[in-house]
Amino acid sequence: MSVQKIDRSILVDEKAMRFRKDELYKLVNEIMDQHDLETLMIATLTKIAFTDYLLGLDVMENKRLESMINVVNSNRGTNHELHDFYIRF
Repeated sequence: MSVQKIDRSILVDEKAMRFRKDELYKLVNEIMDQHDLETLMIATLTKIAFTDYLLGLDVMENKRLESMINVVNSNRGTNHELHDFYIRF
């Protein structure tokens, strides 16, 4: 990931962030069935939402994340919703 600080501003490399987001989705798929990794699962979904925020995307419109949350819920018997991961500063 390439982040540069320029005169009190932060510059985020979009290509690197999109790659990182894809890697986070892969991680969710890998750990989805491992119930002892609940904290890692929540942290990873939160990182995906935060990456959307950094890229200027609306988390509430991320259908891929919403679908992933639904699959996680069905596999784990949880009740997470997309707005649980909504990030705004």
